[in-house]
Amino acid sequence: MSRLAATAVLLTLLVAGAQALADEQLVLIVSVDSRIAQLDSLQLRKLFLGLTVPQTGNRLRPVLNETDARVKEIFLQNIVSMSDITYDRSLLRLTLIQGQRQPTAYKDIALLLKAVAADPSAVSYAWSKDVAHEPRIRILRVLWYD
Repeated sequence: MSRLAATAVLLTLLVAGAQALADEQLVLIVSVDSRIAQLDSLQLRKLFLGLTVPQTGNRLRPVLNETDARVKEIFLQNIVSMSDITYDRSLLRLTLIQGQRQPTAYKDIALLLKAVAADPSAVSYAWSKDVAHEPRIRILRVLWYD
């Protein structure tokens, strides 16, 4: 095999590997119109626990991604650090005691992306492959990767 052919094969394998890795990334997303620059882990946890997280003069709005069980599991383990039952109880307690609305949850990725794109204060998370070709969505950072 010539050196050029070997290089082409290696490059093809690297591109395929990078694509596979990109598909296994959970990313934090906002609308392309959002003025949110970044959210650290503590701000993100507070946001999804129903606490007020102001940024750029607006109150941020969490949007839950329940499109598949793996996304929900990663969210519970790596973002809010709670079990499913504990998280649900925490949100219910805020609703009952403080009268706050629970975050909107979406089971369809197209609807979730549409809702995030339409609201500059919305913050959510999704697989990088689901938002890679979505011009109305901006990725803030990688939350988890395999």
